[in-house]
Amino acid sequence: MEANAKETEDTSLTIEPRIAVVGLGGAGCNVVSGFYKELAPVDTIAINTDKKALDETAADKKIYICKAVTKGEGTKGDARLGNKCARVHEEEIEKAIVGHDIVFLVTGLGGGTGTGAASVVAEICNRNNLMTFTIGINPFSFEVDRVPTAREGLRSIRAVCPNTFVIENDKILELMPNATMNEAFRAVNRSIIGFVDETTERIVSGIKGEIFSIQKTGSMKEAAASLSEIKISSGIKIYDH
Repeated sequence: MEANAKETEDTSLTIEPRIAVVGLGGAGCNVVSGFYKELAPVDTIAINTDKKALDETAADKKIYICKAVTKGEGTKGDARLGNKCARVHEEEIEKAIVGHDIVFLVTGLGGGTGTGAASVVAEICNRNNLMTFTIGINPFSFEVDRVPTAREGLRSIRAVCPNTFVIENDKILELMPNATMNEAFRAVNRSIIGFVDETTERIVSGIKGEIFSIQKTGSMKEAAASLSEIKISSGIKIYDH
């Protein structure tokens, strides 16, 4: 589905960014389910090697990767296998993502599927000139076995997606010391939903400001030409009324 139309206050233009939230692995798919259940104005895409977890995920589109290798049981924390699985299914993933303007990738860090696959999906977004953000969820400090994988995975993701942000699970527990794990996870989901909404609003606001500046300072002919350039460079639908 497309995001709610943003009407400019000072122009007769409608700006409609098409947004996809892509959940990778168990943690990412959990977040995607939150978006889906909240009826957020985005397309939700879930990608996983764990068949059972994927079946339990609520999303507009589900992509089950590497069933021939993992037999539906996940990558067992092997990020290299997660990366390989995503590469095997690049064409299928690309078909699901192309057509959107803004893509938010969400993954837990320290596991196998999301940590390994996120950089591959970010590369696909780059090839298609999509505005891309990655949200990584760091493991709890007591999950010592996952920390090295999380660090290496984060480096790989940031190498292809500069707009990468990290949520610290430990911080959630500091802010909610008496919360259950489920309550903590729901808090993470809410923070990510808020981040996606705020980021989208800022992007649309920036485009609106650029359009208003052109209309205010340029001639009608110059404004029309510049508006065409904005349409092409931003990739976001802009309708003239």
